[in-house]
Amino acid sequence: MSTAPRGRHRAARHAAPKKKVVSGKHVGALVGLAGMSSVVATSGSTVAGVTQTGDTSVLEYPAATVTASGQQATEASIQTSTSRAQAASRSENRQTLAEAEVVAAAATVDDPTSDPNAVIDTTPTVSSTERKSLQALAATTDQLDTLVAQAQDQKNQQAQILLSEQQAAANAKAQAEAEQQAALIEAERLRQIGVISVPIQENYTLSARYGQRGGIWSAGWHTGLDFRVKSGTSVVAAANGTVIASGWGGAYGYRIEIDHGNGYVTAYNHLSKIEISGGEVAAGQEIGKTGTSGNTTGPHLHFEVTKDGEFMNPSSWLWGN
Repeated sequence: MSTAPRGRHRAARHAAPKKKVVSGKHVGALVGLAGMSSVVATSGSTVAGVTQTGDTSVLEYPAATVTASGQQATEASIQTSTSRAQAASRSENRQTLAEAEVVAAAATVDDPTSDPNAVIDTTPTVSSTERKSLQALAATTDQLDTLVAQAQDQKNQQAQILLSEQQAAANAKAQAEAEQQAALIEAERLRQIGVISVPIQENYTLSARYGQRGGIWSAGWHTGLDFRVKSGTSVVAAANGTVIASGWGGAYGYRIEIDHGNGYVTAYNHLSKIEISGGEVAAGQEIGKTGTSGNTTGPHLHFEVTKDGEFMNPSSWLWGN
């Protein structure tokens, strides 16, 4: 007869502890966490817990206690992430700022702007030193050829730009020198002749200009300037000089000629009155009156200028270029 208390079960003395079973859900969660933890960081990263290997860094986490299949999945996830990082590091399609600077340096052409007489090489080539610099960036022969071709194109373009700039600078210099020379010639002309005055000091209209064509002029073209004014208007000497002719001039009517030296002679035609017949005259001094003498269609002064016996444009003589 048993003496154990009734209503109660006797517990086993050596009951084995129950094993904790890892469910499939728990394994999947751990594998996902391990896969997400494989983060790639570049060299020099200051992220805590980073182990650097070359250009690739992978974050380390404590190993998880999982089933054999779960452990294999975790290792496969880390290996895949590491392989991707290494592939990205070895990519041949990258071109960093440093690489671009090397290509640009290889394409550099000396700037000749400091010396306008410098000879620009219109067919520059990539030197052996520059090619070696580019070779350090190229992983393959094809990539090296591409970099060299880019540097060569840049050299050619820069040489053409420098050539154009040098030509433009030469043209500007030549134009400035021509303008300076013309100014010197004009200043010398004014010095030799002295003050130049318009032969009509009152209001006038230019009714005909130098070089106009037409049958009304015996030469077939107009040889001077026509100042249209009323008869009796004062006519003055255009510059200092000497009266060399005074009187009737046929189709010119009453006419005065003044020699100003250096081959310049002015003529005043169709006058109604001659005030001076010879001697020295000064610029602005009255020498006669306008009229309609000779062949004319109305009162005006026909003013002519010759240089060494050849007609020239009176406008240029009076007012310059």
